[in-house]
Amino acid sequence: MDISIDFGITVTDIIKRNKGVLSHEMTLSKEEPNLSLLRRLFSDINFEKDVNLLAVTGGKHLNLGDKIESKRIIHINEIDAVGEGAMNLSGINNKNPTIIVSAGSGTACILAKDGKFVHCSGTGVGGGTILGLSKLLLNTTDPIEIAQLAKAGNESAVDLILEDVVSGPIGELPSDTTAVNFGKISKIDSNISKQDIAAGIVNLVGQTAARIATSVATTFNAKEIVVVGRSPSFNGLKNSLEQAASIMGFSPHFPKNGEYASALGALLVAEKNPSD
Repeated sequence: MDISIDFGITVTDIIKRNKGVLSHEMTLSKEEPNLSLLRRLFSDINFEKDVNLLAVTGGKHLNLGDKIESKRIIHINEIDAVGEGAMNLSGINNKNPTIIVSAGSGTACILAKDGKFVHCSGTGVGGGTILGLSKLLLNTTDPIEIAQLAKAGNESAVDLILEDVVSGPIGELPSDTTAVNFGKISKIDSNISKQDIAAGIVNLVGQTAARIATSVATTFNAKEIVVVGRSPSFNGLKNSLEQAASIMGFSPHFPKNGEYASALGALLVAEKNPSD
């Protein structure tokens, strides 16, 4: 059996490969990586006898050291893990410049070119922002509840669009383009629904990720954008990101199982470089 683990700020993703068959698991990240945590996560597994390859990546994975029992732990740089996993899932030719957006608790942009991966930009705005603002404004950090609220809401109830500000489009920007996220709130006396607030939060994060990704793609002359990570699972965020990117002429790819890109990539990199 081969095992790969991505220790995220919010969620820990696990990939197991047994006789060529991949399976995915996830658990909430409640503590920093340590050997006791590994033993609890895999209490039914004998690392020495059952595991052929053990790869780790993500936050503070170096805390684990080099071995558990007698099994070697292969540490994979997170940029390489995300890049390798994203390109594998997308099926895009990685010889051409591609921007990979890792949309997790924050948002990172990675340039993929000629089989190599370089961190080139990012923002602290991401899934963690959705949870943090939702706690402040909606009194919840439950991703499912937030997603349901956002799906039932309308961001136009809280955002100012160009039509509101300049009475029409600006250049190639259509009149319904967001001009000010949450800009209507200061101008409204009536109560705003939780649903509309949730939609506004998700829209803000999706648009921010899209603006950064498209700017970076333009800078590096990349024609493709691949979005992975768990944040696109929020209702509305994927649509907001797609719509904002389309204004700049991009159509982002959202590969299936993108939330496991980093864990998958760690496994693939470890296979290529077992001595790393």
